[in-house]
Amino acid sequence: MKVKEHSHLRGQNGCLGFFYGLDALLSAYPEGGLPGEFFVNGKTQSIWVWDATGRSWYDSNHAAPAPFFGIITDTNSFSPNVESGKEACFVYIAGHAGSYHFLALKGVSPLTVTTTSAAVIVLVWDGTTWRDYVTPISLDDAVHLSYMYRGSWTESSTYIYADGFTDVVYYLGKYYRVKQAGSVTGEIPDESDKWEEVTHFYAVADQLYFPTGQLIVLDRQQAIRVKGFGSTWELGDGIIRHLETGTFLSTAGELRVPAGGDSEIVISPVERGIKFWRNNKEVLIIDWDNNNQVRLLMSQFDDSGSRELSISPQQITLSQLDSAGQTLNTSQLSLNGLNCRLKQWSDTLVEGDIYVDENNVLKQKRG
Repeated sequence: MKVKEHSHLRGQNGCLGFFYGLDALLSAYPEGGLPGEFFVNGKTQSIWVWDATGRSWYDSNHAAPAPFFGIITDTNSFSPNVESGKEACFVYIAGHAGSYHFLALKGVSPLTVTTTSAAVIVLVWDGTTWRDYVTPISLDDAVHLSYMYRGSWTESSTYIYADGFTDVVYYLGKYYRVKQAGSVTGEIPDESDKWEEVTHFYAVADQLYFPTGQLIVLDRQQAIRVKGFGSTWELGDGIIRHLETGTFLSTAGELRVPAGGDSEIVISPVERGIKFWRNNKEVLIIDWDNNNQVRLLMSQFDDSGSRELSISPQQITLSQLDSAGQTLNTSQLSLNGLNCRLKQWSDTLVEGDIYVDENNVLKQKRG
């Protein structure tokens, strides 16, 4: 089966890139590859291809000339800084038949390489001129047969086996595939030799249906994006983000909601509470205190420090803190009574203030 064109998310036309040895590739892709994917192995100087049936990588023995410098990702802008008298080798993966134009090679007019199928294009700088070599890529139908799941079998439907794909149906608790190239209509899977039972398979979806106005996209950054009715959610790098508002669920499990300007609301399963941030400071917290009691904490900051109001089912606390966060004074109102600091005669007093004079007598300022 000739590879016509791939739309791989993880590489350029199915190529995962350059890795020095199989171990280096497996550290980046421990789950294996996808049908049609391959990489350049710098240790063996050859192309390695993913065998979907054997679930392993194998050396295709299409050796790349040394010294190998890297993968070409854009034919239009590829302009390597090669030197006279020094050899260099570069590889480009052509995903389908066609003419590929390398427009910016040093010392020559634009170079065009034509392929009749998907191919590995090797460009070699021999020290004075550029040379190109083309290795067609082909896959074995028997090894890389893909299954198209068609749902439950129906008598009126036509099922086919062609171009490396075979239809699979579900019938009376079992799965069956079209056994040989051609089409099948009206023949019952468990009664016809044109069908073959399969115990497991990898399904290839040819269509995905969503409600009107909704869209799902898997981009080259390996992110999943779902959009519909003016609202877009994106999953990537372990973060779920709402693109229109900036709301996101972090890798730590925190839900963070922008609240305008430098403000942010944080709901944290780690700290068991809801926080409202402003100018990088926690100005409102709803959580549980050290005694596992629900607490509401409000803070007001200025250049000299902050003032805090803490409310719990057991008491109300008003505190004043300095710029280093150290408590200057605290007043508390609880079921046991009021505990607070009274003003002193030496403090700045205004009409009506209650204070303690220099003789430790409680007084009220008048006039």
